[in-house]
Amino acid sequence: MFTNMKKIALAAGVSAIALSGSAFAAEKIMVSKIDVESSVTASTESNGMDFYPDLEEDLRAEVAQRVPLSSDGADPQIKIDIRKIALNGSTMLPDSKEFNQLEGVVDITSPTGDNAGLSFPVMISAYSGDEIAPEGYVNVQPTETEFYVALVSTFADVVAEGLANVNTAGSPVDP
Repeated sequence: MFTNMKKIALAAGVSAIALSGSAFAAEKIMVSKIDVESSVTASTESNGMDFYPDLEEDLRAEVAQRVPLSSDGADPQIKIDIRKIALNGSTMLPDSKEFNQLEGVVDITSPTGDNAGLSFPVMISAYSGDEIAPEGYVNVQPTETEFYVALVSTFADVVAEGLANVNTAGSPVDP
């Protein structure tokens, strides 16, 4: 499937938070910590983290490039839980390590780690040029060599966009 993939439609969906022009306040929210964990590793029916053991750190680094960081421990934190690495829905990846779905949940928390009620899912899918992405997904077309990077980078883009919908007090921005 991936050997002749010249067109990949990369899709990013955020169902809980929609971008709006009012989300960009004059002062951006600062983040004191970014924590990425994978509940995929706990699943006996998934081998994605065996193939991609650096995924958590790669995703953390990509998010850190996109959000304003702070050394103030009083600023909110981002917690990301990677919940699915799959190829066409199957979480047992083939020996070729191919995957086209990456899903997780992002929580914006207080410095104590308490969930502030600001949580949204991130679902990234890649489909070859002849397949149709699910409704509501935005498509871009990376090359085959950029596949892993494109999925991780787009996941980080969606996290940063979701953070833009939070004001500096840590509350959702009113549309």
